[in-house]
Amino acid sequence: MTGRDLLWASSALVLLACLALVLLIVLTKVTRTVRERRTAELVAPHRPHLLAVASGEDEGGTHRDALIEVDGPARDAVDVVVVDLLGKVRGAPAEELASVLLAHGAVDRAPHDLRDRSTLKRARAAHILGLCHVGAALPLLVQALGDPAPEVRVAATRALGRIGEPTASAALLAAVGADRVVPAGPAADALEGMGVGISGSLRDALSASSPTTRTVAAYLSGEGSFSRSLDALRVALACDDDPTVREAAAVALGRMGRAADVVALLRETGADRPRALRRACAAALGELGEPSAVVGLTALLGDPDPRLAEIAATSLLLLGPAGRSALDSAASNPSVETARALARLQAGAA
Repeated sequence: MTGRDLLWASSALVLLACLALVLLIVLTKVTRTVRERRTAELVAPHRPHLLAVASGEDEGGTHRDALIEVDGPARDAVDVVVVDLLGKVRGAPAEELASVLLAHGAVDRAPHDLRDRSTLKRARAAHILGLCHVGAALPLLVQALGDPAPEVRVAATRALGRIGEPTASAALLAAVGADRVVPAGPAADALEGMGVGISGSLRDALSASSPTTRTVAAYLSGEGSFSRSLDALRVALACDDDPTVREAAAVALGRMGRAADVVALLRETGADRPRALRRACAAALGELGEPSAVVGLTALLGDPDPRLAEIAATSLLLLGPAGRSALDSAASNPSVETARALARLQAGAA
């Protein structure tokens, strides 16, 4: 076979692969469209009952009872819509919708479905357990944080957040830095939903082996002002080998630190520190609001990094009369002038 023949053969194979991919996409879309239309047809007779329950206009429970009595193929279709509605409503309507799933056996099937071969079924099962606040399923949901499919891991994460049991917080923080990673955003949202009971887990996670876990722990410690994390945050700011963790620790200390933290934050604005860390610490000093930071921030007004100088000037405005006085007497440069203009605008607005 000549080189020309090989080229034609490889081109034909590529073309066939592209055609097969296009055909697969079309078939998938057609199948989904047909399934959605079929679901809509099955649900249509029961939609008034669904809307009445979801809107809280089912005082006598007749609409709920009508949904519970649905059987045959329509039952599964109704359950799909109920699950969707449960993600949008709260309070009594949510409880009524959950009772429909319970009566249909969807809640009882969910633990078994968490082990199903179908990724879609596993994710939906985790979703149902969270929406219905099934606390007994906590161990199964924690186990699902290590599921091979990312969509299942995210569904389990959100389910744990809805259940709100703080005992799952340590496992969730560990999952953020695991090989089968749980995205930091959904994990942080779920952890915030667990309340103050996560304070011990946050403190411990600041010394975890994964920098992602440490970063999330530092961020949440600051967001929730978890004072039990203070000592660990100070260590992270000074010693952590990951710059992102140190930046998150600086932000957290700015939100809930003490006057004694001014020295440490100023130290990390030194010229030998990473640029992002210097900026984070300068901003944290403004948020901390301690006048003892005035001298150190004033020294940054002439820094070669114009963004750092701008942040320092803005932070001085947050330190009250002493900070404003230092800004007024500082040598003029664009960053200083911007902050002075901002101060004038604030004074005019007042």
